[in-house]
Amino acid sequence: MCVSRWLASALVLLTASVLAASSPSPPVIDDCRYADDAAARAAWQPMSGSAAPSVTNVNGALALRLPCLFAGTQTERASWDRKGQLDLGECRGVQFQFHCRDTAPVSYFAIYFQSGDGWYTAPFFPELPGWNTITIDKADTRVEGKPAGWGAIKAIRLSAWRGANTDTEMLVSDLRRVGTLGQDVFVAVVRCDSAAQSRPEEVRSAAQFAGNVVELFQEAGLGCATLSDLNLEAAKLRQARLVVLPHNPTLPDRAVTELTRYLHAGGKLLAFYGLPAPLRPVVKIDAGPFVRVKKSGDFAAMRFAEGAVPGAPASVGQASWNIHEPKPVPGASRVVAEWFDSEGQPTGRAAVVASSNCVEMSHVLLTDDRVNKRRMLLALAGWLVPELWQQTTEAAIARIGSLAGLRSFDEAAEAIAKQGADNARVASLLADASKLREAAVTARSEGRFAEACDRAADAAQRTMDAFCTAQRPQAGEFRAFWCHSAFGVSGLEWDAAIQRLADNGFNAILPNMLWGGVAFYNSKVLPVSPEVAKRGDQIAKCVTAGKARGVQVHVWKVNWNLGRAPQEFVSRMRREGRLQASSKGKEEPWLCPSHPDNQKLEIASMVEVARDYDVDGIHFDYIRYPDGDHCFCAGCQQRFQRAAKIKLRQWPQEVLTNGPTRQAWLDWRRSNITAVVQAVSEQAHAAKPKVKISAAVFRNWPADRDGVGQDWKLWCERGWLDFVCPMDYTENDLQFANWVRQQRGWAGAVPCYPGIGESATRLSLGPDRVIGQIQITRRQQTGGFVIFNYGVSEANDLLPMLGKGITAKP
Repeated sequence: MCVSRWLASALVLLTASVLAASSPSPPVIDDCRYADDAAARAAWQPMSGSAAPSVTNVNGALALRLPCLFAGTQTERASWDRKGQLDLGECRGVQFQFHCRDTAPVSYFAIYFQSGDGWYTAPFFPELPGWNTITIDKADTRVEGKPAGWGAIKAIRLSAWRGANTDTEMLVSDLRRVGTLGQDVFVAVVRCDSAAQSRPEEVRSAAQFAGNVVELFQEAGLGCATLSDLNLEAAKLRQARLVVLPHNPTLPDRAVTELTRYLHAGGKLLAFYGLPAPLRPVVKIDAGPFVRVKKSGDFAAMRFAEGAVPGAPASVGQASWNIHEPKPVPGASRVVAEWFDSEGQPTGRAAVVASSNCVEMSHVLLTDDRVNKRRMLLALAGWLVPELWQQTTEAAIARIGSLAGLRSFDEAAEAIAKQGADNARVASLLADASKLREAAVTARSEGRFAEACDRAADAAQRTMDAFCTAQRPQAGEFRAFWCHSAFGVSGLEWDAAIQRLADNGFNAILPNMLWGGVAFYNSKVLPVSPEVAKRGDQIAKCVTAGKARGVQVHVWKVNWNLGRAPQEFVSRMRREGRLQASSKGKEEPWLCPSHPDNQKLEIASMVEVARDYDVDGIHFDYIRYPDGDHCFCAGCQQRFQRAAKIKLRQWPQEVLTNGPTRQAWLDWRRSNITAVVQAVSEQAHAAKPKVKISAAVFRNWPADRDGVGQDWKLWCERGWLDFVCPMDYTENDLQFANWVRQQRGWAGAVPCYPGIGESATRLSLGPDRVIGQIQITRRQQTGGFVIFNYGVSEANDLLPMLGKGITAKP
């Protein structure tokens, strides 16, 4: 099966008609149709600085109106709380109707769920003008503090974060649960919320890997309910045909007891990266050793035994760094997939072990090799619960043509045929897609569900091919990729990696060749990575490849950040008092921007690259503070007092929010960053007048000039940048367009090449969404764009799809 990993970017979640005769509507939490303004204000209480809510009538229907008053105020966000006990433990998430007459003044919207001593939170943004259906998946929320689980929600907060000095308003109605277990979904994913209390270092990874599982299930057409391990109950679990443990490094005793009861009652379990010991006798899979890789590539792919799991791919790529190896119990469970290394050799280690009621994979589920990973997940679920295959098949067929905002195959075929009317290849691809779709429908009707899924995937790929082929290039634009690895695309030398860019119409690359404390070339300023002795000077290799193929090389530096720096260098910076500290004194392994020696190091390292290599440009990144809580080291205190000619009596309270010297502090803090940008620009241009100076910057200049000290509008006004690249990483095209429109104004006469976050967002955008955002940059006349990140999947999958049309060479 050859299908792009992004085909499911527009998800179609179908009801489980095979599993239930009917699916009642999820229960309403708040229809927001209040009798009058007083009732609305009693239910939704504004935070300090926010306006009172009211009721409005839209086409005969009542809705909650939330005014966002940003004009002439300092309000960071407009927010309202709805207090009241709520159990969201058994559902996938919440859904509501949302309208914002003007989204331009809003950086992003967010919803918060208060629980215990913390919150669950998720951002959102409407896709279209007018009313939008917003769905918030619990698996996609971030944990703040120490929440007590989804079954103990005590408030819901809606917020609009300031993006511009203009008023707007939100309209909300029909807030309800969605994906209720036992009603319209039958797969339960147990998220490790207990980690916030007992293993805080695992909170982020637990949420990430739970999210991976939910995303892939949803892409396969299987809706999931996300349950918290803090309030797991047998009554809830009984509604699930399948329970998934995605990554649960800690599991409360009560949760283990409830899972044991569920399994004894005939339940099925899919587990990743280990199981609690009390469950092993029940599922008849033993624990084996913990195995860490000795070198990269030791665990590179899982290969399934032929016929062991119907519908599973023969091989699934996954670059794992360690495993908890399960062991089969003779006569009760068996190894169905084994790990192979990057050389294609068997490791003798179990990747997947299956029994009659449980499948255990020896690592977490990553999203590399996404298409095969999704198919593997479906096959493992289908092994345990065969009825799930039909639901997935219905979704796969319905998903054909769901790309670029198009909602059906017929709609997509008509639009693509019109766009590519003079292209015979487009017509041929659409004809193939139609035939494959018919074959999928036939296979489904005859009960051959795995085959139907394959044909549907092939039809979807042909439709995507046709869409990409129908696009047209635009001459003269700057087309670039950021490349986060100094060694380029894994598995390719720089010559081959840049040849692929050139072949597909790209004319620039921004490779990350230096950080605050390490260089991947023969630097006389920074510590040189030991890899340079083994693999050569990476700037020299990249520049040589670029010059030979007409591809510009703008060398990217991660400023201040000491990631990847040798430990002895970091230790020396610590001894010399050159590291950052938070307002509470916690060390941050970044160089302090106010320290004169750090400024000199940053400037010298970037000017060295411009002077000593035939590069087309040098590119700032992380040219800022980590956040608003840095830097408050002892050196900052002394240097600020000297610069401001004041004596601080209470440090750092006097410079924190609402402190008497706050504004002077923010101005001084900004000046430390700006001084480096100015000096690099002036010295690099003096050494090489044609070199281009550029920067990757945060998207919201008015907030970020204070928040992280990044005054990039000033840098453009003063001519210190030759182009600027705001990192506009979003899946939402309306939000992307709003940001680009504002940023062009801030950049003024300096070219503004927006950053498209193909692999920076939680779900990869996919070629159709990348194409959509490229089209937005053209409508906004930016003159170019930069895509993050040039890696293996981008080189193999995305780049050729763009090269078919939107960036095709003349």
